[in-house]
Amino acid sequence: MIRLAKEFDIPRLVQMGQRFREETTYGQHINDNPEQMAKTAKQLIAMNTLLVSERQGKIVAMLGYIVYPHFLSGETVAGEVFWWSEVLGEGIKLLKEAEKLAKKAGAKRMQMIAPNEKVGSFYERMGYQFVESTFQATL
Repeated sequence: MIRLAKEFDIPRLVQMGQRFREETTYGQHINDNPEQMAKTAKQLIAMNTLLVSERQGKIVAMLGYIVYPHFLSGETVAGEVFWWSEVLGEGIKLLKEAEKLAKKAGAKRMQMIAPNEKVGSFYERMGYQFVESTFQATL
């Protein structure tokens, strides 16, 4: 079942966020901060832009996004904050639902983050187009 996240979901969302950080390249570049993860989840919940997929009473996937005016065009867009699935297929369902809700909120485009080529290829198969890459340096 796909639904909007609620505040009582935050401990599970943080747990999945920590797993996401540990199991991806983000673990090499981003510090673990469960308090910040909880704060971000709470903000997205308040905006109705955090979706979860639940199976047998357990959250198995999550997708958080924001809807905002693009800084160059002013056009309303939606941008992924995070996306994680522990069950094959549930992430795709969340993406489709997020696209639908973002469009309903006035977004003309959905921007997703691809931390590697495999994810980028998946997005291309879903109809997304490459726009840019992100690079980071420690200051």
